[in-house]
Amino acid sequence: MTDNKGLEPGLYIISLPIGNAKDITIRALEYLEKTDEIYCEDTRVTRKLLSIYEIKKKLNIYHDHNGEYVRPKIIKKIKGGKSIGIVSDAGTPLISDPGYKLVLSAKKEGLHVTSCPGPSAPITALTLSGLPTDSFYYLGFLPLKKKTRDKSLNEIKNLKTSLLIFETSKKINKTLNDLLLILGNREISICREMTKKFEEIITGRIEDILTILEKKDLKGEIVIVVGAQEEQENNININEIIDNYKGEYSPSELAKIISNKTGLSKRVIYNKIVKK
Repeated sequence: MTDNKGLEPGLYIISLPIGNAKDITIRALEYLEKTDEIYCEDTRVTRKLLSIYEIKKKLNIYHDHNGEYVRPKIIKKIKGGKSIGIVSDAGTPLISDPGYKLVLSAKKEGLHVTSCPGPSAPITALTLSGLPTDSFYYLGFLPLKKKTRDKSLNEIKNLKTSLLIFETSKKINKTLNDLLLILGNREISICREMTKKFEEIITGRIEDILTILEKKDLKGEIVIVVGAQEEQENNININEIIDNYKGEYSPSELAKIISNKTGLSKRVIYNKIVKK
């Protein structure tokens, strides 16, 4: 139950479920019900959620393409005494979604800004991945242009921390191949449909995941959790291991063993083995 008091004029950052409508918070429902207006990415998506809870609200569009035009209007409304909510289609606003410039504008004007915390896809993926959670670096969507993309990955490849990346199902294979080439054959986790009935978490080395995906047709957006660079990678003499064990294993078996120990690409190691 919510009380009947109105909200203080200001900007209300409201987190929404990332898939399961039951994950909405009591406070989020209160803000959705009591704000004078709500700004969202897609009115159809937000209205569908509001209808589940029988909330009728004036919805307006706010995104990267109209932000410069709409921001001054929102600030004017708040100054005029209105409470304005901002939501994304799913999860926490401003995380790989438009909005930070609006928050900055409101704060510069000395207006009331508050957040209603809730679900976040990258944090949910991190907790489900089985990879270290004590330190992580969030990249969001990688740049589209190859040169910029490669530069971004090269800049963070030596970080001793888990990496969080957003990607679409259509581009997942290309991105995994880029990660393999620049970061090596690291342990990763592919997380999709989180909190929904068909939630799927696939964890393994990048090359193994690529093999699995050859037989799967993924849909929707995906969070990739990438394990940190492994310390032992630089301390193992690959050639020495190959020389010691070449007679005991087939090239493919030995390549897999070394790849699992070092995080290096199985393909690269295999080529080294057959050339020796």
